[in-house]
Amino acid sequence: MREAPTSSDRFLLKALGEAAGELRGLLHPLRGRRARIPGEGPDEGWCPLAIAVHLRDIERAAGGQFETILRRPYAPIRHVDLDDIPFPEDYARADIDEALDGFAWLRQETSYALWGLAPEEWERPALHPYRGEVRLIDLVRELYQHDLEHLWQARRMLGLGPLRAR
Repeated sequence: MREAPTSSDRFLLKALGEAAGELRGLLHPLRGRRARIPGEGPDEGWCPLAIAVHLRDIERAAGGQFETILRRPYAPIRHVDLDDIPFPEDYARADIDEALDGFAWLRQETSYALWGLAPEEWERPALHPYRGEVRLIDLVRELYQHDLEHLWQARRMLGLGPLRAR
């Protein structure tokens, strides 16, 4: 029987879901040209569609890392470049709804995989090609931080400013 997540694990699971929901809510209404409006300043090289495609691709890659760690502790995992800006050719034929739906489905799969883990499973290590030994919980925290960075980026690109405490 699987154990209930600890408070920090529960926080991460909840945070992953909320950040993904916020991102989908911001990007989903954008269609056609609005999804392809290029960012300026710190967002140069990005557009809302690129963010959606990037989120989907990162979720797929991170899920692969998590699956490897859960199946075989100390196994080598692939590097996932969270800072990789997609080239326009990478999303030239992409649809923002399809990218966001893919991201949502993959995030749901990630959440299901992580939900029932025992505390010691969150500590499972893997061998990263550049960083050496990494733990599952560290990779999950990095994924959440990645979500926040793109959430702030999307809000900035849409002229919404930072989130305020309620």
